[in-house]
Amino acid sequence: MNAQDLLNVVVIGSIYTLFAMGLTLSWGVLNILNLAHGAIFMFGGLLAYLVTQDSALSLWIVMPMSMVVCGLIAVLLELVAYRPIRRRVADLHASELATLIASIGAGAMLVAIAENVTENQLVGINPETFVVEQTSFLGLRTTNLEIVIVAIAALLSVTLTLFITRSRHGRALRALAQDPYTCGLLGISPDRMAAATMFVSGALAGAAGVLLAMQLNTVEARLGEPLLLKAFAVIILGGVGSVQGAIAAAFLLALAETFTDVYASTSVRDAVAFGLIIVLLLFRPQGLFSRVAWQRA
Repeated sequence: MNAQDLLNVVVIGSIYTLFAMGLTLSWGVLNILNLAHGAIFMFGGLLAYLVTQDSALSLWIVMPMSMVVCGLIAVLLELVAYRPIRRRVADLHASELATLIASIGAGAMLVAIAENVTENQLVGINPETFVVEQTSFLGLRTTNLEIVIVAIAALLSVTLTLFITRSRHGRALRALAQDPYTCGLLGISPDRMAAATMFVSGALAGAAGVLLAMQLNTVEARLGEPLLLKAFAVIILGGVGSVQGAIAAAFLLALAETFTDVYASTSVRDAVAFGLIIVLLLFRPQGLFSRVAWQRA
């Protein structure tokens, strides 16, 4: 692999990181495997398309708007679906299964709305929102958009990691992941923390949706589905609930895919990548970073 291939690994890994961080946060803190995350991600790109149809708003305006709206969508799902299920189903495992099914239904509803809005056609964000230009970085071919994707992924990754490990609210999140009941006794509101967690998760999905829609120059109702399985693999490999693990696993998956593209064939990319994940999990089934370590960090 040459330096150009490694740059591609960084770009692909950054996209996987942006998508997976929000999902690992909700799963690690709330035990919610939110399969509507892909649809929320898609809504980020869809909103960017809608608000730039008639006016070329800047990416730096569109992306925060999408993050806020997608965060609110995630909070709405928490309020109307996930929280009532947790309260009515006493058994933890039954609650997780019921929430999983609810997230599938919520995702299907969001996809149906998007299909109706786009008339089930491929649409694109106004190119004037961010003019993509070929450029050179350290002698390597890239685009200004790819540089932005890598920079934003790095910024959000560092910010989220520091928030979880260093801030008072981050410590509260780790406590909530460990024991929600005791959190309530200590004055930490599990409901407020759950809503905040879902908002951050949705906002991260919204940012990723806008950037990937810009990268592909396409928005369609099922934009998030191909990434959902990969994000699931990234989280399992990195360790459920571990932001650092999700970042490491995202780049490892990107490296495996790029290596396969270069030395084998794109047709076996997923088979080789997921085969590697299976082998790694045989030796470290808890993932690269265990959840217990994250909770006590």
